[in-house]
Amino acid sequence: MTTHLAEAAAARRAELVQSLAASGDLTDPAWQAAFERVPRHVFVPYFYDHTGRRISAYEAETRDQWFDAVHEDRALVTHRTDGAATSSSSQPSLMATMLEALRVEDGVGMKVLEIGTGTGYNAALLAHRLGNGSVVTVDTEPDLVTAARARLTEAGYEPHVLLADGTYGHPDLAPYHRIIATCRIDSVPPAWVRQLAYGTGTDAGQILAPLGNALVRIHRTGPLQAEGRFLPGGAYFMPLRHGTTAGVPTRRPALPTGQARPTDIPASALADNAYRFLVSVIEPHLDWQYDLDDTGKPTAARVWSPDGAIAALHPDGTVTETGPHSLWSRLEDAYRTFTEHEEPGPERYGLTIDNDVQRVWLDAPGGPGWELRRG
Repeated sequence: MTTHLAEAAAARRAELVQSLAASGDLTDPAWQAAFERVPRHVFVPYFYDHTGRRISAYEAETRDQWFDAVHEDRALVTHRTDGAATSSSSQPSLMATMLEALRVEDGVGMKVLEIGTGTGYNAALLAHRLGNGSVVTVDTEPDLVTAARARLTEAGYEPHVLLADGTYGHPDLAPYHRIIATCRIDSVPPAWVRQLAYGTGTDAGQILAPLGNALVRIHRTGPLQAEGRFLPGGAYFMPLRHGTTAGVPTRRPALPTGQARPTDIPASALADNAYRFLVSVIEPHLDWQYDLDDTGKPTAARVWSPDGAIAALHPDGTVTETGPHSLWSRLEDAYRTFTEHEEPGPERYGLTIDNDVQRVWLDAPGGPGWELRRG
């Protein structure tokens, strides 16, 4: 790294930290110092734009574009497989929100397990704050792990970087005071709860993870029991990868052409992030396609489920569907609950884990609830 590049990058990091502090996304001085010191550009030497074009530090025609992007509050796609994005460097403001929500404490020997190494940038921020020996990060992709380990070393950090299936945590170095996932989950892997430290209050082992499209923070309450609440706002991440990849089909089946029926769900609800959060909990991995008006609002939609259920919402407010179950009826049930309870955001929901049962609830553990399906 040239002296000029290092100085220019440091100046841009300082500007980004000031912006994140002004917006309220980064309030902790210790995390502000970490974001100022850890060089994101080292961990993202290239990324892919929306067309799939590679924007790289190594190519003269894209170098300036690359440098600007890695110092902006942007998520950047850093890895593609068969033309699809499979890893990214998260938006710094979301990273800051998550790291502050993790509630780490300096100087008390806290150990953190990160699920999803990705570029290694988040692991570097953790290592800067807590020390190399206090951070364990795992990923299932050999190429990502190798690259992240090299970039961490280049930046001066040496946390434990391991090739492992994050579904199972990493028992050899447990227990952990905090577990943070940088990938979307549909339910909390039991191994994560088992590997949490015991304690009370903020000393209790805690998990912070994107479940559906919002962040949930839970603490351990027993051998395989945990409880907590979702945080305000959205959090959109790529799914947790493990031995086999489950998800939507790569080719969408034909749309239903049968008898149309009326529906209670207006097309506008499909743009409501609060309603979409509830949908992401009860029907994960849906594949959506929309028709939009001139203002960007949905007027019609098609949706595919991994199990083969398909539904189409038409501009006239009717719906047709086919498949092994009535997908749209599930969405209608959720919408009725959503409207009957004054359109709650994620912060009104919580999660309780009791051995094999994981239940998302609204307002209180005894309120309306939905049992999570284990993936």
